[in-house]
Amino acid sequence: MDMKLILKKAPEIILIISVLFYWTETSLLFNPIAIILLAFLLLTLITGNKILKYITSITLGIISIYLVFAVLSEYREFENGDFEGIKMLVIGLAIFLTSLSLSIIMAISNQARK
Repeated sequence: MDMKLILKKAPEIILIISVLFYWTETSLLFNPIAIILLAFLLLTLITGNKILKYITSITLGIISIYLVFAVLSEYREFENGDFEGIKMLVIGLAIFLTSLSLSIIMAISNQARK
């Protein structure tokens, strides 16, 4: 593989790695959410279908926005200045804002290839 192809497919590859990380962290062998996300990302990566890429990027974007709000909601349940709450906020926002950014990059890169 040449470097240009790898860079073009970088958002999908990074998202696949993050879904695999999520799947291992849940400690569930049968995790339907992870299986569906992984299937969509792998199909997008392998086929390069533009419609599938849009559907995948929009779905991941919506899920990421929802999870950002979920992290913010959970943070409000901690006392102000609690180290565990701040740690959860920083790590959660970093993961889900990165996922949101990658889904936006996926949609934009799909638009640029027309």
